[in-house]
Amino acid sequence: MPALLLAAGFAALGFWQQSRGEQKREWLAAWEHALAAEPVPFAQATSRSEDSPPLRVQGELRFRAAPRMLLDNQQREGRIGVRAYALADTEGLAAPLLVELGWLPMEADRALPAFEVPQDPRHVSGVLVQMPGQGLKLGENPWKAGGDPVLLTYLSPEEIKAAAGTSLTPGLLRPDPQLPLGFARDTVLLPNTLPPERHYGYAVQWWGLSATVIVVYLVLAWRRKAR
Repeated sequence: MPALLLAAGFAALGFWQQSRGEQKREWLAAWEHALAAEPVPFAQATSRSEDSPPLRVQGELRFRAAPRMLLDNQQREGRIGVRAYALADTEGLAAPLLVELGWLPMEADRALPAFEVPQDPRHVSGVLVQMPGQGLKLGENPWKAGGDPVLLTYLSPEEIKAAAGTSLTPGLLRPDPQLPLGFARDTVLLPNTLPPERHYGYAVQWWGLSATVIVVYLVLAWRRKAR
């Protein structure tokens, strides 16, 4: 029985990885569709939820001076750095948007890179997406330590709301890379997470382990019966 339970557990992990791969495949397809769509005014994002599909939007943004946020441990072209975020208000939305301003390198001395938000209103187009997955939360974010910008280990909408003293429009705005705004940006939706193919590969590995456990169990059972 323990062997069969172990095999069932491996199989369940395989199906979970397959499900994750399907979810990411669907979201990548929705992302590609949004990139090709005509942008709509930001006001059309009023009814969005955290699970809404990507939406291409445009309009004038007025960036808030604080809080400025840097997300740690972000890779780009083989280099480690940080990704910059800020809040911005726009006509038609009662709550500010969280805006990704791009990637910056982090030097070996771990000194925070220079980071300023635009002081004048900017006309911005881009894609409004879900908040990125957080993975394991290793340690606490240093909001209480003060200082701006703050170096974060994960993005938490609840923490950002508390720091800003306001609610947020669900999702994350990723401005078009060609805009003269912020820092290095690209159109990759999943820059720091596994692509669907990796999840499918892990699923096959888990199913292989499950099958191996079953085969070993049957062989040992046959030998015991033969004796």
